[in-house]
Amino acid sequence: MAGGGVALLRDRLDHVFHTPGEVRDELKVPLLGHIPYISFFEGVRRDKRFLLKDLDAQQSGIAGYQRFTYQEAFRNLYTSLRFLNSDRPVKSVAVSSSVPSEGKSLLIVLLAKTLSELGKRVLLVDADLRQPQVHHRLGLNNLSGLSNLLTEEGADWRSLLQTVPDHESWQVLTAGRRVPDPPRLLSSERMGHLVTEIAESGVYDLILYDTPPALGLADASLLAENLDGMLLVVGLNKVDRQLPAQAIERIKSAGAPLLGIVTNARIDAGGKSGIYGYAKYGYGSYTDGATALDPSTAYNYYSAAESVPSSSPGGLAAIIPNRQNIKRWKKSLNNWLN
Repeated sequence: MAGGGVALLRDRLDHVFHTPGEVRDELKVPLLGHIPYISFFEGVRRDKRFLLKDLDAQQSGIAGYQRFTYQEAFRNLYTSLRFLNSDRPVKSVAVSSSVPSEGKSLLIVLLAKTLSELGKRVLLVDADLRQPQVHHRLGLNNLSGLSNLLTEEGADWRSLLQTVPDHESWQVLTAGRRVPDPPRLLSSERMGHLVTEIAESGVYDLILYDTPPALGLADASLLAENLDGMLLVVGLNKVDRQLPAQAIERIKSAGAPLLGIVTNARIDAGGKSGIYGYAKYGYGSYTDGATALDPSTAYNYYSAAESVPSSSPGGLAAIIPNRQNIKRWKKSLNNWLN
């Protein structure tokens, strides 16, 4: 009875999403992708850093695993976007979240980077005129940008583009100088013409717009009215369950097209096994429904096929109480308790 009471109390006090499957089932919105936890990006927003060269140097070991993981996750997301509409391809997309710090700006930068590495022509527009982050992530200057195009006569958007170093097919339009009333500019006729002109130029395969959070601010919904749609990022183990639902309701009431949601893991769920729990046998796929969205299983399969045999001991060596076995027993016990 005491155990049941504790479990019930814990469930009542638990107000966050833990798996992509929970998000999909509760919000009833298409789940287009899941971004697993990557330790390399811990503290990126706080430190205002993003070192592309360091990221590109990740080739082997746990660093290689992390690189493979985020690349495949974003390739899957792009595939989902491509197949959303067979009649008219999705070309211009806004990315938003319910509240700050759900990983929205980092996610949009990594999506643009991954697509540029696939040879796609990508334009990343920082439409967060309140607290822009993109130029910090990429080490670019923010002297002139989107706000200048919307406030100055005769400005040409092509002249303000910056090409990301070592990524010739990836260009960025930063936010520009701060303005007193961002919603007025983002909902202006000039903004609508700019969005249409960029999309119809035929220069880019995908145009991504980084926007402020959808709750409490009208910026994202106002901008999305002129785009092909919007993606809503949901941070796992981060945001209260009610907030994404409220954000979706707000987006739909504003008439903005919501394409779907992308879940973003905010904490480490246990090494390479990630969201799976019993990763070796894939049992997690029967409970959280996220196996198809996380590349960890494929990575573990192919890396195991290429190289190292299993490190688990056999025979008498498996029952000797040494440090390795004790660590393995603890992990098995934790899996069983979960």
